Amino acid sequence: MNSFIKNLSVLFLATLLLAGCGGGGSSSSAPPAGGGGGGVAGALDAGGTGVSTGEVADNAGNPVTANFTSALDINDLNQVIGFAEVTAGAPFTAALWTVDAAGDAAIAPAALNPIDGNTFSAAFAIDENGNAVGQSAKGTQLVAVIWPAGATPVQLPALTAAGNSKALAISADGTLIVGEAQDASSRTRGVLWIADTPGVFTAAPTVLPFAAFASGSDLSPFSSASGVARVGDTEILVVGEAEAGNGDLHAALWRSVNGGTTFAASSLGIDHIAFAVNGARQVVGESDAGLSPVSWTISDLGVASAPASLATAGSAVAINENGRIAGWSGAASLATVWDGATPVTLSENSGQAYGLNNDAQPLVVGREGAQGFVKRVN
Repeated sequence: MNSFIKNLSVLFLATLLLAGCGGGGSSSSAPPAGGGGGGVAGALDAGGTGVSTGEVADNAGNPVTANFTSALDINDLNQVIGFAEVTAGAPFTAALWTVDAAGDAAIAPAALNPIDGNTFSAAFAIDENGNAVGQSAKGTQLVAVIWPAGATPVQLPALTAAGNSKALAISADGTLIVGEAQDASSRTRGVLWIADTPGVFTAAPTVLPFAAFASGSDLSPFSSASGVARVGDTEILVVGEAEAGNGDLHAALWRSVNGGTTFAASSLGIDHIAFAVNGARQVVGESDAGLSPVSWTISDLGVASAPASLATAGSAVAINENGRIAGWSGAASLATVWDGATPVTLSENSGQAYGLNNDAQPLVVGREGAQGFVKRVN
């Protein structure tokens, strides 16, 4: 589906982990029953008004507290995924919230637990069947996982037994997952998992080709895939980023016209990153040169347009099937949704919009201050 990659939130999470905050790979699993679960729920604003930090209220006006939440994706069933830190110093736990059809009533939380015996998890994307994908601690590793319809996590096949991996996006139908995994040389590579049946993945991931990003004899040292979409029966588009052998960072496009048997790689531009793609071949991302949100259109022959600027500052990280874009804009970094080139600002304070569903008036999820939000856009 429209995925986030949500790389800023991922990087923010990684920074907190390295700093010893939150999950840190060494704390407990699900939020405790009662007050802890309520804290996860209350951290999201289902009523359509922004929240920033600290104590917030549910729709009945009851105060509930969560130290930190981030809402990263939402599907057309109004299921929201992300992660939460219920109390300061507590573990980060992947979370699933369900919003009612109006998008403005109570939110029911559920923890998406890490792999048994571990303590950290984070969910980054969800498909239209309720299958969430993300990352879980596994001993000293961080590994890509899928939670089938919110159930027990299943580790996705790895490139190497000892390597780290993460799943960053899943197609709407649950048949394709993209992300990154370490290879035998400990280099991080953009990868694609193809399902046996929707939501079930047993085959090793495909490493997306990176030779196009080499520089002479220098291989690309890094690539990552953050968005995926099916176009018709046989075409698959994957977007992300790849570092060239000379250090240049490219927004990457991988395209298959044979159902994923082979992929061709191309650059959407140096000093750019591509975060998400939809079934209409529309891509969104960011210009690193100007730290500004951009979009591309891919032709039916796989040729990309020049990047179109959406604002002078910010980033675009998600796009739905109607072409509406979520991200943030301006020097104050305000959560923003674009309908074409027209922006709608969602936050009064610094914040980010990370995902949106396909409603005519979409529900948008993100984070403002230390709390996640759900908001309806007209």
